Amino acid sequence: MKKKEPSKKTKHLVFQKVGIFVDAENIEMSGLKHHEGRTDYKKILEMVGDREVIRILYYKPEYKEISATFESFWHGLGGEIKRPSKNADTFLTIDAVTMAEKLDVAIIMGGDKDFLPLVWYLKSRGCRVEIWSWPEATSPEVKEAADFYFALDPSYVLRS
Repeated sequence: MKKKEPSKKTKHLVFQKVGIFVDAENIEMSGLKHHEGRTDYKKILEMVGDREVIRILYYKPEYKEISATFESFWHGLGGEIKRPSKNADTFLTIDAVTMAEKLDVAIIMGGDKDFLPLVWYLKSRGCRVEIWSWPEATSPEVKEAADFYFALDPSYVLRS
């Protein structure tokens, strides 16, 4: 059974507590590779709507540069930046598992197939799991396993 992708005007319940987990490498590299631009996080996060955002976590390995401008922007959103020494997937997974009991919805921004066990776990704990990512860099299995798939498109690329 193929899952329909809802329109961008999907109604969300305002009382939902949301955790947002950003796999920066996946999102940013895919935006550059497939759409030749930087990802517009502000526009993406506006799509969360009126739901209550509990945490916004951004994961990027410490050997990758983050500009002072971006850090200021991200902290201005109320977000946190985590800088693991290597791959960020483990940090993202541990945080999502740890927070599962406090969330109604887990938004994973990234489409790696490595997140499939995380999706299954979060759903087993009663969380609604949403995958928000570039379709060109998202595993079909992850799309299918999620409760909701939000496909980023070129309108989510910053144009200079």
